[in-house]
Amino acid sequence: MRIVEVWLGEQRCAIPVGAIDEVLPVVEARKLSGTPDWIVGVARLRGAFVPLLDASLICTGKPIVRTMNARVILLQVGAGGGSMRLAVLVDRVGSLLTIDFEASGTHPGILGAGRGALTCIAADAAGDIYLLDPSKIVDEENRKLFRDAIGSA
Repeated sequence: MRIVEVWLGEQRCAIPVGAIDEVLPVVEARKLSGTPDWIVGVARLRGAFVPLLDASLICTGKPIVRTMNARVILLQVGAGGGSMRLAVLVDRVGSLLTIDFEASGTHPGILGAGRGALTCIAADAAGDIYLLDPSKIVDEENRKLFRDAIGSA
């Protein structure tokens, strides 16, 4: 599988290339009242409002520290409730790699880890890498929250 290597704190993760629309510098986002901490807010990207999520807070429980290396990854996410665009904040972006998450020695992940978004664990010469499944970052209840909030933004 072709992936983009990203870091969430010290945790090395992989996002499938096919889910990524664009990698951007950190952008400003407008916080929405009453939303969980992992929702940074909504950002205006390429002429549209897009939910901006803290991928590290979702997956590791620790928020992103915004540095010069931090990036926003614009994703096209499809699952049960249809397709939507999301932006996730990551600590840094690494290389474009090919990782076989079905090879012998990989692990299918732990149910519920990273709110269910961290699905598989593999290893290569650089160490362990966790597959982040963009379709599992946001559950259907929160997708509805985004649709309602962005519709009124």
